[in-house]
Amino acid sequence: MRILHISDFHLPNNPSDGLYGLNPFAQLEAAQGAVASVVPAPDLVIVGGDILNEGNTGDYGVMRALLSQWSQPVHYVLGNHDSLDAYNRTGDPPGAPGFPGYYSFDRSGYHFVLLYTSGTGRGYGEMDGNQLAWLACDLAQAEGRPTLVFAHHPPVDVGVPWLDDIKLRNAAEFWGVLAGLEPQICGVFAAHVHMQATCLYRGVLVATCPSIGWQFVDRGDANEAERSEDLPGFNLIDLPVVPARQVILRTVRYRTPA
Repeated sequence: MRILHISDFHLPNNPSDGLYGLNPFAQLEAAQGAVASVVPAPDLVIVGGDILNEGNTGDYGVMRALLSQWSQPVHYVLGNHDSLDAYNRTGDPPGAPGFPGYYSFDRSGYHFVLLYTSGTGRGYGEMDGNQLAWLACDLAQAEGRPTLVFAHHPPVDVGVPWLDDIKLRNAAEFWGVLAGLEPQICGVFAAHVHMQATCLYRGVLVATCPSIGWQFVDRGDANEAERSEDLPGFNLIDLPVVPARQVILRTVRYRTPA
């Protein structure tokens, strides 16, 4: 099974508005073109958050229309630029009214967990006690099935101080829930930092995906919000047909029209 992990669209309310000298709608169109050339095609899409740039006043129906060309199931993580309230009003939240921003599902023998780390109203992430308790229960019920966890904010440092300041603040509590379950976890996949970074933490793969828009400089001495010249991209996560704790992670970069 192949999963497309794509993130940080930052779509403005006005399609003609630019960000950092880029048009996010044009960037998304270029990303869709790059995805269309992927062979084999993804079986599942996880959008990693920051779908809209001004989520509080945005319309998530625009997102559904733009992504309707993808025939695969599409699941959404919400980022710090998104709004859970607006998503519940105008998006397509799973489950009953009052969607809390997090949920899980099963596919092809794998268990998928999508977390909501963006309820702080700030750049950094956090999970409240209710969600941590839910996560512990959900993982216990998965009973050893290979599990992939998706969140917007990474639960580890990426080596860039200003970005590390806005990671998942209570990462220790998150890892406390996973303690002892590491053999069950195929990986923890995040976004937010607009660059690709991969590490092994407590025996678990942790990987962030690049943005389809601008990328941030990944040096330790980078200035806040300093942009790099890296190309936009997305991650492909390949899993064996027979469910196992094995992951092949590829980052795809592509050029956009000038």
